[in-house]
Amino acid sequence: MEKILILGIVLAALGFIAQFLNAKGGGAVAKKEEWLPYSKKTWLLTRAEREFFSVLERAVAGQYYIFPQLALDKIVMLEGKGSLKGGYRNKIDQKSVDFALFDKQSISPVLIIELDDYTHQRPERQIRDGFVDRVLDHCNIPILHITSVPKEEELRTQIGAKISL
Repeated sequence: MEKILILGIVLAALGFIAQFLNAKGGGAVAKKEEWLPYSKKTWLLTRAEREFFSVLERAVAGQYYIFPQLALDKIVMLEGKGSLKGGYRNKIDQKSVDFALFDKQSISPVLIIELDDYTHQRPERQIRDGFVDRVLDHCNIPILHITSVPKEEELRTQIGAKISL
């Protein structure tokens, strides 16, 4: 009887250890394959954005790094401490800009470019765009709004009006 009790305790301990190792992702216990509903995107940018990106590359002629579809929280940071930070973080969370030009030496943002298609005419989008513009202005980061893909020279002139090329 005593041997059965000891055997039961040992088996329970081994079961506990196996579950612990499996939960941590290690150990010899095989983990069930988790279903992940993801697949690779075919394109990062829309057709218009890809066309604009090509013109933008020629316009800046390698003077700046170009980052497309960059999250706003990678460009600006939240200042201060305390409980209010969460609310302000939520305001920039899930927001991105179409294109960001970064200085090649400091890797810091010098210009944001938004390609404003028809979706930017919707009231909720205008509120979002206004907020992003105010945040960038507060952080002294200029923004250029483009409504259609310009010619290379025209884009170079528009960028030059915001920053020195």
